[in-house]
Parts: sequence; structure tokens; C-alpha cells
Amino acid sequence: MKLSVSCLDIMVCTRELKNAIGGRVDNVYELDGVFLLRLRSPDKGRQDLILEPGCRAHLTSRRYKTPKKPSGYAMFLRKHLVGAQLTAVEQPDLERIVEFKFSGKEKCVLILELFSKGNLILCNAQLDIIQPYRVEVWRHRVLKPRERYLHPPTKGVDIRELDVQGLRRALGEAPDVVRALAINLNVGGSLAEEICARAAVAKSRRPSELPEQELIAILRSLKSLFTQEPAAHIVYDDDKPVDVLPFDFKTHIGKRMKRFDSFGEALDEYFGTLAVTSAAETQGKRFEGRLNKLRRRLVEQEKHFADLYAKSSSAKRKADLAAIHHAQINDVMSYLGKLRHAKGWQSTIGAIDEAKAAGELWAKVIRKVDPEAAKIEFELAGQRILLDFRLSAFENASRLYKRYKKSAEKAAGAKDAMEQTRRELDRLLTVGMPELKVTMPRKRRKLKWFERYRWFISSDDMLVIGGRDVKTNQEVVEKHMEAGDRYLHADIVGAPHVVVKAAGKEVSETTLREAAEFAEMHSRAWREGLGELDVYWVMPEQVSKRVSSGAYLPKGSYMIRGKRNFLKVPTEAAVGAVMVNDEPVITCGPLSAIKKHSQTVVRVVPGGLKKSELAREVRTRLQAGGVEVSLDELERALPPGKGDIKRVASR
Repeated sequence: MKLSVSCLDIMVCTRELKNAIGGRVDNVYELDGVFLLRLRSPDKGRQDLILEPGCRAHLTSRRYKTPKKPSGYAMFLRKHLVGAQLTAVEQPDLERIVEFKFSGKEKCVLILELFSKGNLILCNAQLDIIQPYRVEVWRHRVLKPRERYLHPPTKGVDIRELDVQGLRRALGEAPDVVRALAINLNVGGSLAEEICARAAVAKSRRPSELPEQELIAILRSLKSLFTQEPAAHIVYDDDKPVDVLPFDFKTHIGKRMKRFDSFGEALDEYFGTLAVTSAAETQGKRFEGRLNKLRRRLVEQEKHFADLYAKSSSAKRKADLAAIHHAQINDVMSYLGKLRHAKGWQSTIGAIDEAKAAGELWAKVIRKVDPEAAKIEFELAGQRILLDFRLSAFENASRLYKRYKKSAEKAAGAKDAMEQTRRELDRLLTVGMPELKVTMPRKRRKLKWFERYRWFISSDDMLVIGGRDVKTNQEVVEKHMEAGDRYLHADIVGAPHVVVKAAGKEVSETTLREAAEFAEMHSRAWREGLGELDVYWVMPEQVSKRVSSGAYLPKGSYMIRGKRNFLKVPTEAAVGAVMVNDEPVITCGPLSAIKKHSQTVVRVVPGGLKKSELAREVRTRLQAGGVEVSLDELERALPPGKGDIKRVASR
């Protein structure tokens, strides 16, 4: 099973990661040793970059759950990278290293090491280490702050520039070809086997025995890996993923595989599946461990209970015998007491022995006498009982009963504990292993073209779009406005261009009014807390960039010719979830339109909450209505500026 990427995998990853160049860092998260850099750019929107030291680097379309409290290193990276722009992604010398270069307030290089345990190191532009994820010290290099970052020592072999003689030297005196390729050329085991398969050279051959023809074949197959077309896929064995590859391998012919449009997608699913599988195995081991712990505890408790029960039973039997034979015991003790006072212990013990030899009945019940401890051991009904010579039979019996009671209480407690363990074990076996809580993160929905802009669906099911910035404002007008549509703009500086997409239908007064409210809520009127504002609408042919000679239009502005139709609308918005391709999508628009398409609606007005705080409040109310949404989506949908919740209306 593949657990990390090869130098060839990294080469393909690096090519794909160049698609993220130009994005700015929105945030950084750490997810159990896996780092997620959230990038955003005007052209590509949101892109999430996964960096796992020692393992992988790729873009992901999955919705990873980010921790509420960021780790220390995530906070450190946020300090240096948030707002910085990704300018380059490089793999130096085909090493298992990826360098991400950023520009912004400070130029930084984030270095991801993908060999051994791996590491993540933030350096300045001169490659002086600012802070590594893990401080490490070797004889040949040191990874700690203020040290110069150095690549690990290499064998000095660039496999892209090898010739036949260079290959022979590189293979050296290894015991077989496959290990020589894997270790000396640093390509890894699976790649080494594929090279041998493509070259039709037995992997067990000694490199020193290879003729020039076979060396040429190995060299050709090695270099072919760098020129072939990508064909990303995951290889399965008995429905379990065992390998993820950027190209088709001869060594996997006939095996079941799943293909992907990009190697990053394949890596994302492969390692995501491994994480879920690992979690399942860990959970299974924990379950078995808990079972075994309960079983061991039960065995110990059963033994402990048996010991206590035996002690308590013995104590009771002895107490009963002492009570039953009290007259005999008292007579013997009285007689011995008289002998002891008359002749002393030595003579008394001698008298006991003589009496036993003579067959006298009183002496037969005595087994042993301990003068120093004042103890006499009796044998009554086959049971030996140690009694205190200074006490009467009933007093000795009382002591034995107390001992029995104490042992019986301990035995009862041990039995309760034992029964509790049995119940726990039975319950665990009945319920079985709990359902796995770790699941593969869902993929983010593929955005519709209009989600690049501000948008909503009117009560008459018409799409209304508006710009987010200068560039998207121009796109709304110049790329998406067509004959029959309606153009709207709030009568204030600092407002989006809004277009109602008629799609060949008549635009109703209801839709026009809703579009006017939409244009107003996303304008500067919201930030300034205006209660209402005039918004005008015109036909597309009235909107032009052409001006009279000598006049000038600022970038993103248009000339409106002819009559403008004004509508006065309130400053208020509503947030809800509209179904797009059977998936709920958050949008912000006029109340009447949102209520038409969303089961749960949150009304917002200009107010004192920061946009991030408002987003959290809105999310809480949407979640109460069964709508799950991310804070990023909400912040992107909400009007510009501060706001407050007005009320929630549920249908």
C-alpha cells in the first residue's frame, strides 16, 4: 500500500499546482498534521491546497472540517501568509520537495518535505529558516530558526540527463537492478519495478551483469515516464486501494482501477480513503482492546470473589463450630489454665502430649499451642480453629463472626463489581462496534457560472446577477447582458451593476422590484445604514460605453441614454438556501424571493455586528432550520458592511 508520493508523482503534482499560482492566502488550518491553505483569486475563486509533510501535496475539492481552535503552527503561518500571493510552485532537482513561493508584505518560501517523516518549513526569500513545523538536527543539516535551509544530500544524479555510462555508474554494485533503481536513483520501489517491466529486464539481475542493450532499454523506459501523457488513477486489490499513480503502469495491468481527471483528485480520494480506513482499523482495535480489558477484568474479579467467598465461608464455619462446641472449648481452656498456673507452659505442653498418648478425650481436640501469642489451635469436626487462650469460647466465636461479616461484605462488593463487568461485557457484545464516525469529506459542489457573481432567483424564477468588483461588474454587463434583459443600478456611487436575465420571457414588476432591492442592498447604502434608496432600471440598449468627444468614463462605468425608470426600495436583505441541482446553495436577496425558494429564511438589516459575527449569527439560525452552511459561503453572500438579525421566518 502506497503511503507517500515518489519524485515522479511530485513532478506531476507540481505541474498541476501551478494552476493555483496567483491565488492569495485566505486562511491556514491544521487538520491532525495535515495543513490546508485556503487560496482565493478573482479568476479561479476558492482553491484549497492540502500539504501533508512526508506524504502529499495537491488541491482538494472536498469540504474538510476545520478546527475551531487553530494550532500554534497554523497561527504562525497565518501571521506570515494570509494576504500573500502564491507566485511559484517548484520541485528542485526532482527531489521529494515542493517549494511554494509567496509575495506580499514579505516574500516567503514555504518548503514541504515529502521524504521520511516530512516537514514544513517557512523561510524568507534568502532561504533563511523563519520556523519549521518540527525542529530537527542532523550531522549534515539543521532545521531550526535562523539557520540556512539546505536540501538533504543527494547522490548527484539527475535522472533526466543520464546517459548509458552514467546509468551504469549510478546503478553501482547493488545486489539487483530494482534496488539499484529504487535507492541509487531515488525513484522508489514501485517506479523501479515499472521501469524494469517496461524495459523487459528481470528485476533480480545484478546491475554489473547488464549488457549495454539492456541499459539502453532501462534508460529509455526511465525517460519515457517524464514525457507520457498523464492518466491519473487509483489501483485496487480486493476493493482496497493499494496504489495511486499519475500514469498507466504495466505492473498493474489487469487490476481494477478508477480514473480521475487530475492526479490531485486521485491523491485526494486515495489518501482520504486511507484516513477513513485507518480510522476504522483504529476504532476496531480500540473496540477489541475494550473487550479484552473487560474480559481480563472479569477473570480477575471472579478469582478475587472466589477467594473472598472461601474466606468468609471458612470464617463462618469456624465461628459456628466455636459456638456449638463452646462447653468443650471452655472446659479444655479452664483445665489448661489451671495446669499453666500450677506448672508453667513447658510442663503444660508436656502434659498435653502425655494425655494425647494416653488417649484422653480432652487432649485429642488440641492440635498446637503457641504460648507467646496466647493461641491454641483446636480441631473440631475436622476443622482447625485458632482461638485466643485469654478469651472464652463465645468471645472467640464473636471475633470469628466479625471476621466472617467483614469477609462477606467484601465478597458481596466483589460480586457486585463482577456482575457489573459482566453486564458491560454483554452490552458491548450485544451492541457491537459503534458506527464509524470518520467519513470521507464530501466534495465541494461544482459552482454554476452565475455563482461567480452576486445572484438570486426572483419570485418569477428569473436569474438576477450583480458584480462583486470592477472586473465582475464589467463581465455582468459586457459578457452576460443580452437583448430583452433589464439593467439596474442604485442611485449612489459605489453600487454593483445588476442584470435581470429574461431568457426570452417578459420581466414582471415583481421581479424588477426584487432586482432593485438586490441592487440597493449590495451598494454603499447598506454600509452607510440608509433606510431606503432610489434604484433605476433601463433596457440593455440604453447602456453604453460610448461618450461624446472629450468626455471620460471611469473604469467599470457606463453611459445611460434615455429615460430611467426609478423605484424606491428599503434597505433590507434575506438569506436562505435555494436548491441548485438538488443541492442547497446559500444566497442573499429580497425577502419575497428568498421566501419563495427557501424553507428557512433569515432577515438581516444594516447594524452593528461585523460581517464575520453576523455570518455566525445567521448560520446558527439556518442550522436551527436544518440548513448546514459554511461561514465562508455566508460571508461571501451577505451585503457589504455591518449588520444585524431582524427575525427568522419559517414556512
